[in-house]
Order: sequence, then structure tokens, then C-alpha cells
Amino acid sequence: MLNPLLDATFRIITRERTTQLHRLAATLDAEIGLPTLDSDPDKDLFKRNFLLMNALYQLQQEVAEQGYYLQVEAMDIRLSEQSLPSALQTRDPLREYYLDWCNYDTSKEEVNALLSQFWQRYLKVPTLAPQRHNELIQKWQLPNPYSRRQLSKRWRTLAFAAHPDQQGESSAFVQLQHEYEQLKYYAHAEE
Repeated sequence: MLNPLLDATFRIITRERTTQLHRLAATLDAEIGLPTLDSDPDKDLFKRNFLLMNALYQLQQEVAEQGYYLQVEAMDIRLSEQSLPSALQTRDPLREYYLDWCNYDTSKEEVNALLSQFWQRYLKVPTLAPQRHNELIQKWQLPNPYSRRQLSKRWRTLAFAAHPDQQGESSAFVQLQHEYEQLKYYAHAEE
């Protein structure tokens, strides 16, 4: 499949030589106007990102044939005038993922799981074991499954009662905050 962002991405990369993924996306949107790719906002974001990463990895292969190296990392996209032949010979699961067009039209559940994994890594929120998750659901007296709205409402009730200004203990309040951060990544969106 031909990636519609390939040519515009090439123009920007060769002009700017170094950028970041979010800046590249903004420049592409300003220059060619990225259309909405899905009615679901999360899937739309995923598809835009997929097209952009696919274009970058395709370009990485193409410029290597011309003696250049395109480094592809979210915060460091850089075109160098020196070829690194071994760089493309090593197995890169991320490159393989984004070059496989079967991954473009993924399910909402998979997109949500990927976004959750991203935010957990970004915020360094530890993944909850299923048993611990169930324990927290019971401790917080939440239904299973629970929505973000239900969790937020319960959080406010518990936080108010445990807050040091309300004669609560600061360690209990800090523990509640930590549990809330863990639980919110497993909350279901409102319907």
C-alpha cells in the first residue's frame, strides 16, 4: 500500500534534518492538512501515528540505499549523511510493526491497550496484577467493570475523608492517590 504521507514527510525531513515526531506531525498537518482517519478519536490518533511511523521507516530504508541514515525515535528523528549499514540489519520490532499494513486497521480494544501501555510507561505506573486489581476494586467499593466517572466520584469521596486537612493521615492519602493512578488506567470510558 502506498503511504499518502511519504512524499511530504520526505520533503520535511530533508529540509529540517532533525525534528521530533509531534513536530513532524504538526508540520505535516500545516503543510498538507491531515484528514480525519477514523470517527473514534483514539483510533484516529493511532492511524495518524501509524501512517507517520510507516512513512519514516519506509524512508529509513530508502535513504539507506543512497548512503544516508534516518534515525527514527519519537523524540529524535534525524537524517545523517553517513550510512550505518548495520542499523537496518538488526531486528527492530517497532520497525517491523509499523511496516506491516495489517496493523493499520486495528480494533478499538487494541488501540486502548496500546495507549494504556504507553501511558503506563510514560508515567511509570506499574501494571496491576489481576488479583491486585480485584482487591482494589473491592477496597474502593467499585462495580466491575467501572467507568472513569464512577472511579472519579469514588476518588473524591475517599480523598476528602483521608485528606490531612480533614484529620486524615497523610500516608493514607498518598496511598489513595497511588491506587487511584493505578485504577484509572483500567477504567472504561463512558458510553
